[in-house]
Amino acid sequence: MLQRNNRWPASVLGMMLYTLVFIFAHHFWAAAAEQAVRGQPELLLFLLPGMLMAVMQPDSPLIGTLWVALGGSLLGLAWVWFTVTQMHSWLLVVAWSLSALFWAGCGALVVRLLRIMLAMRAE
Repeated sequence: MLQRNNRWPASVLGMMLYTLVFIFAHHFWAAAAEQAVRGQPELLLFLLPGMLMAVMQPDSPLIGTLWVALGGSLLGLAWVWFTVTQMHSWLLVVAWSLSALFWAGCGALVVRLLRIMLAMRAE
């Protein structure tokens, strides 16, 4: 278990990972927009930072993950805004970012479910 003084480094690490996944997934999304790809499987990558944050912050896995994902989304949006010349409509980008938050939260819930199942099995 993490101690209380390790919460900030865990949050910074989670935010960096989430931002990197955000930039990679957005690049994949922008490249696939030219092709006829159905769905957006790159959003499933956001399960990984959600799972990592849930493991690193066991006292409040979902809330901690969502706060870190919100900060990572803002950093990723700022990075994309300053580096990408062609941008999608802002409504589409906000919807895509909210979907990324959803998948990060699902990753945290998967870790929570696994912990509950392991605790039930140990009894």
